[in-house]
Amino acid sequence: MGFYLKKLIAYLLDPLSVVFILLLLALWFLYRNRRKAALFFLTGAMFLLFLFSYRPFSYALMHPLESRYPKLTHPPKNIHTIVFLGGDLQRRGWEVLRLHQILPDAQIVTTGYKGDSLESEAQKNKRIFVESGIAPEQILPLDRPRDTIEEAQSIKALLGTEPFILVTAAFHMPRAMMIFRRVGLRPIPAPADLPQKRKRFWTIPPGIKYFDQTRKAFHEYLGILWLKIRGY
Repeated sequence: MGFYLKKLIAYLLDPLSVVFILLLLALWFLYRNRRKAALFFLTGAMFLLFLFSYRPFSYALMHPLESRYPKLTHPPKNIHTIVFLGGDLQRRGWEVLRLHQILPDAQIVTTGYKGDSLESEAQKNKRIFVESGIAPEQILPLDRPRDTIEEAQSIKALLGTEPFILVTAAFHMPRAMMIFRRVGLRPIPAPADLPQKRKRFWTIPPGIKYFDQTRKAFHEYLGILWLKIRGY
């Protein structure tokens, strides 16, 4: 029940949902001939749509998350496991492959449940890693955990207190590290999909890419707040 409640709250507070709700309110007041109220909510929706899509705003939200942990350039040689949290394989899987080149004997643990898909993310990532040349016996998929907390609990049962390399998106790493350390794990952060530095970003017009970054940042901050409420 808690899992679905968390998902519902996250959906309602998602920037896209907030804009959509404001537009619905504007439409409802318009049909009731309350033009001032309709204009108020329409203006609010358009302002937030611009703000959420503006790169300086999305950057201000994402930068503290993405800059928390640096790139893992020299992984310890005595590490036997690389954990890859389910996510955007095309953008983050390269970090796993890079680390596997340095630690060719390390086991790779992939995570990610089915959801509405026919194949779990853990199994799909395993298949793609195998196609990339990694032996299938080196890859262990964990496709039952539905979120980062459940993933941490499953990895705790698998590894105990053994240190391991944790690969996930740079913006997700702070929340993941909070959870993993809380359950007694010893992760070594290896953030993937690190942002590229650009100059004069304030001149870039609003775009869907930056709106998506704002949504991801909102999700992470809400997740961190949820963890603090739960005592993490």
